[in-house]
Amino acid sequence: MKHEPCLICPHVVSVQRPVRVLIHHHDGTWQAACGERDHAVDCGDFAILALSLVFERQADVRGLDQLPVEHIAQWSDGRWEVMPFDEGAA
Repeated sequence: MKHEPCLICPHVVSVQRPVRVLIHHHDGTWQAACGERDHAVDCGDFAILALSLVFERQADVRGLDQLPVEHIAQWSDGRWEVMPFDEGAA
């Protein structure tokens, strides 16, 4: 399991919502979010926790532990879609 730090939205941390967006940023950092848009614009309400927490809590993200750098995985129509992530467009 990955023990790197991950920026995680408060809804995922509190187990109110599942992870629906997982990003592996260009600098190697990770971000996990519920995919909703009710967060602080600056992600100031996110927590930095171990990425392993995401994989331990939610079985359907475990296969994403090898998500390439500069890629995003988004839950859509009952499955994960992986695509390149443009930091400039975020």
